[in-house]
Amino acid sequence: MSQTKKKTVTPEQQERIYALLARTRRELLALGIPVSQRLQTLRINTRTRKRLGACIRNKTAAGRKSFTIEISASILNCDDEQICTIIAHELLHTCRGCFDHGKKWKEYAGRVESALGYHISRTADSAALGLKAAPAEEARYTVVCCSCGQRFERRRRCPLVLHTEKYRCGKCGGQLKLL
Repeated sequence: MSQTKKKTVTPEQQERIYALLARTRRELLALGIPVSQRLQTLRINTRTRKRLGACIRNKTAAGRKSFTIEISASILNCDDEQICTIIAHELLHTCRGCFDHGKKWKEYAGRVESALGYHISRTADSAALGLKAAPAEEARYTVVCCSCGQRFERRRRCPLVLHTEKYRCGKCGGQLKLL
């Protein structure tokens, strides 16, 4: 069994990311973009393989919302402008009505791009940042329709894999079986 080396984040890298977060936040506020004051924390995720950033909405028992921004450790070797682009993308999600990539989010992203030069898009291109693409995980489970032969591949033991008998093919309605 192969062991993967766990990525660690140095205090210097963490300090750099916090400084870039503060800088990007100030820049967005200076443009009049209403970034939320309820940014709870910033985390550097050493486990994520595909995404470069995430904005997570937290809700307290009292119903108050706050946000956590998560940045992938894979971007720590990128230059400051590239990291700020990813942080700006996630900060835009903290604006009211912008938790998706809808019209308002796109409007703010356009304003940021024209004023600051950050190319903010719905998805980031790892290759453009000079990062290696994450290796594709092979499917460990295959479910096949007995009628039309449609294949459904899964990497994890999800309900479809565990209880194939409870599901039908979305294409023809046929019975499914686990290979």
